[in-house]
Amino acid sequence: MKCFVKVLLLFFLFCSVSFAIDEATIKKQFPFFPSLLTTADGKAVKSSDFESSTVCMGCHPDIYNQWKGSMHSNSYNDPVFQALWVVAEKELGGSVRNLCAGCHTAIGTVSQEVKFENGKFETTDIAKEGVTCDMCHTISDVRIKISPTGLPQNASFVISPGEVKRGPYKDSVSPYHKTEYSELHTKSEFCGSCHNVFHPVTNFHIENTYTEWKFSVYAQKGIECQDCHMVPVEVAITTAKTLKKPEKLPGKPCTTGPNRDYMYTHEFIGGNAVIPKLMGSQKHSDMAVKRLQNAAGLEVKFEKEKTGLGELEVKVINETAGHNLPTSLTEVREMWLEIIVKDKKGNIVYQSGVLDKEGNIPEGTEVFNAYAVDESGKHTVKPWEIARFEYNNTIPPKGSKKVKYKFALPKNEKELDVLVKLNYRSYPQKVANALLGKDAPKIPTILMKQKDMKVKI
Repeated sequence: MKCFVKVLLLFFLFCSVSFAIDEATIKKQFPFFPSLLTTADGKAVKSSDFESSTVCMGCHPDIYNQWKGSMHSNSYNDPVFQALWVVAEKELGGSVRNLCAGCHTAIGTVSQEVKFENGKFETTDIAKEGVTCDMCHTISDVRIKISPTGLPQNASFVISPGEVKRGPYKDSVSPYHKTEYSELHTKSEFCGSCHNVFHPVTNFHIENTYTEWKFSVYAQKGIECQDCHMVPVEVAITTAKTLKKPEKLPGKPCTTGPNRDYMYTHEFIGGNAVIPKLMGSQKHSDMAVKRLQNAAGLEVKFEKEKTGLGELEVKVINETAGHNLPTSLTEVREMWLEIIVKDKKGNIVYQSGVLDKEGNIPEGTEVFNAYAVDESGKHTVKPWEIARFEYNNTIPPKGSKKVKYKFALPKNEKELDVLVKLNYRSYPQKVANALLGKDAPKIPTILMKQKDMKVKI
């Protein structure tokens, strides 16, 4: 494990022109390495320097209730994350502990109060709150200029706990704490610090969500992450379809403050419907399902070839995701096409993408994700082992992909029933089983879009 840490240091010493040339300087710039997170003076603080989100609830009850049950509130307690983090700890001896912790418990990282004992992680109650109110609203800067890629990545922000809370309003006044306007809190670079994860040795993009957005039409039109993930789901869908922000989104973020023309919501809804439900929030799970069901479009065409074969062409369109579809840990995300063709008696003429008895996607299915391999070219879903993607079949923002299916047509039939489904799972059932064992929940298949049609042959 010491060798692994040495490799990390050597990589940054010799491969990154933006870094200083000695180990002492690296440690000074990145005191919580391999996370790029730091504090204002680079020194560790105590978790008790932060307020619990339950304190914030006193004046911000609506925002607290939106956040509670979200993936942000469960970023530390997420059992799938915890199980994978334990595997990394056991295999790497803690050398990448801060890389994971930097985003999943920034408070636990800057306080260095995360411990691995008796086969599991422990920390303070406030650190276990994950991506909390006080953590986000005491961020004072990002460190893009000195990141290895020149992009936000690996918790590349400065956290400054104290009385000052930063946010998007220039006229905020609080009877409890000091306030400061922060344009950063309205920009995607704020989110990108954790929603871009690069391998600390090779800088390979394990999670590339911010970069996918950065070079998209959404960024060109000034649509930030917050404009889709910090608004009600219905508003997000409209914003993505029109590429225009709403002029008003009325609300009252603070009980002691004024009504606002524009109030950001704090559910932070993405595509994960599994963990919120598992952690007790059906509301957040349902919202994630709604986002998924409005993310993509399907177009289906059928032609009878002269050879007697039937050809089904399916076009999948990324309609409302401002990043690739799917995104994040694309080596475990599963978005796939399920095709079932039947004759008038209900006999199956052709099928693809139907789960087997163990809940696995069969080979030959068109799956929209990435195939990750380690240095030896062996398939892996462990982020720290990923050397490259052999292929990336995700769909870019406003982009599309066409898939063609050919099959023999039955004799003496004039019409066929065609069913096309676009399905989604956050991760394969076998991955959940491997990480959680007998306690693994059944990972639901979420139907994103469906087309039923009859075709003449």
